[in-house]
Amino acid sequence: MSAPALTADADRLVITGARVPSGDALSVLLDGRRIWSVRAPRPDDGALVIEWPAALSERFTGRARLAVEHAGREIAAGTVAFDDGSDFDLCEPGTGIPQVVNKWGRIARSFEGRDAALIEHVLDEAEHLIDALRRTVGVELFVTGGTLLGPVRNGRIMAHDDDADLAYLSAHTNPSDVVLESFRIERALVDQGYEVVRHSSGHLQLMFPGGTVTDHFYLDIFTYFECDGWFYGTFHARERADTVTVHPLKPLSVNGRMLPGPAEPAQLLAAIYGPSWEVPDPTFTFVTPPAAFRRYYWWLNHFDVDRENWEDHHRSEIEGGPALVPSGLAVATAAQLPPSSTVLDLGCGLGADARYLAERGHRVLAVDYSRPALAWAQEHLARDDDAVLFERVNLTMARHALHLRRRCAELDGTVHVHANHLFNALSPLGWDTTLLLIKHLLATPGSRAFLEVGVAGAEGSASWTEYQPVDWTRFQEQLRRYSLSAEEQHDELQDDDGAGPAISRRVLVRRETA
Repeated sequence: MSAPALTADADRLVITGARVPSGDALSVLLDGRRIWSVRAPRPDDGALVIEWPAALSERFTGRARLAVEHAGREIAAGTVAFDDGSDFDLCEPGTGIPQVVNKWGRIARSFEGRDAALIEHVLDEAEHLIDALRRTVGVELFVTGGTLLGPVRNGRIMAHDDDADLAYLSAHTNPSDVVLESFRIERALVDQGYEVVRHSSGHLQLMFPGGTVTDHFYLDIFTYFECDGWFYGTFHARERADTVTVHPLKPLSVNGRMLPGPAEPAQLLAAIYGPSWEVPDPTFTFVTPPAAFRRYYWWLNHFDVDRENWEDHHRSEIEGGPALVPSGLAVATAAQLPPSSTVLDLGCGLGADARYLAERGHRVLAVDYSRPALAWAQEHLARDDDAVLFERVNLTMARHALHLRRRCAELDGTVHVHANHLFNALSPLGWDTTLLLIKHLLATPGSRAFLEVGVAGAEGSASWTEYQPVDWTRFQEQLRRYSLSAEEQHDELQDDDGAGPAISRRVLVRRETA
C-alpha cells in the first residue's frame, strides 16, 4: 500500500491513503507549526476532503510546506503551491507574530511560542484591572473561559489561548439594568485611561496597543447575570441558575499567582464548554443554543460585527504599502460638491477618499471603527490645517451616531455625506443607525449624500459575516423608511471574478420633502 499523500488548493485540503476514523482530531501544520485543528470528515471515495476555514483560504498565497498529524503522528505531508507567489507564512501583518486559526475560525495570535514574559504581563494587567474595578465601582471580577479552564486542568494558561478572560456576576436581574451597569463600568474604565472596545452590551474588550497599528494583547470582560431562574454567561451559556454557583469567589492558582475564581469552577466550565470540558479538544467550537442566542441578541445585541476582520485587512494593506487611490465615488463626489464644502466620510478605511477630497479644498471629517486604519491615517494623512480629521465611530451603536451628529453640528455650514460601499459592510442594526444619521444631516437645505453600493457579484470576503451585495429593492425600501430617496443612479461594471459580473451602483441620496 502506498504512503498517504497530501494535496491542497486555496479551497480544500485532500489526504489520500490515510486511515483515520471520522470525527478524530487532526492537526494541520505549516512548516512544522500547528496552525489549525479539525475533525476528520467521512472519506469521500477513499480520500479525506477538508474545506479550509474561509479566513485562512483567503490568505493563502505562494508555496507552503503542509503536514497533517493524527494522534500525535504525522500521517501526510507535502509542499503545495497556491499561486506563483513566494513562500507562505501565516503571520500578523505589521509585526510578523505567528498566527493560528482560533476556535472562532478567525486568524489570530496565540500564546504558544511567545515570550513567557508576555503571559506575565497579561496577568499583571488582569490583577490591576480586578483591583481597579473593585475600588471604583464595587464590581468583583473573576477568571472565566480559557483563563479558568487551563488553570483548573493543570494550573496554567493554555498555550493556544490568546487573551485573558474575566467576568463579573451582575447584581441585577432585569436585562435593561444589566446593560446600564455595563455602560457604567465602561465609563469608569475609560476614566482610568483604558482603551475599551464594546462587542455587545455584555462584553467589553480592553486593548493594550503594541504599536501604531498593532495590539500587544487584550483582556475580555464578560457580563454574567441571572434572569427568571436562568444563569446567562455572555455570550454563550444558558443554564438553570441553581446549577451554576459563582459566589462566594475563591482564590485560584493561575501560573503561580492567586486570582479570584468562581465558587464552583466545574459548574461554570460545564455551562461554558459542555459536560466534556475536562477532556482537551483542540477542535472545540462554540455552538450557542438558539434559546440563548435569541436572548443575547435582543437583550444585549452585537455592535462589533467584522471589526477584527477589517482590522486584519487594514494591517495587511499597511504592511504592503497603501496605494491610496481614490475611489470612483470620491472622484464623482468632488466634481459635484460646491467649493469648500464640508464632507462626512463614513467608513473611511485608510483615508484615500478623505485625502482626495481634502486636497480639492474640502473639509473632511473621516470616521471608521477600524483602530489600525485610523491610527495609520492620523499619522500619515492628518494635516495641520485640520482640513481632514479622523475619528473612531462605530455606526452600529446609536450613541456613537448621536455623537457624530453633534460633531457635524459643530462644523460650520452644510455637511455632505460620502460613503463608499459602507452598506455592503454594515449589519442591519448599522443600516438603521446610519440612515437615521443621514436623514438628520440631510435636513439642512442643500445637503446631499453620495453613496456607492455593490448590488451584484462578489462583495468582500466569504469569511466576513455581513460584507455582501446589497439587495437594491430592500435598500430603496429602507431609504423610504427614513424619508430618503435615491436619485441620479449610475452603474459601474467591475472586474469579473468568476462569480458573475460585479455591479456597483452610485447614487445621490436626498431627503424627501412633505
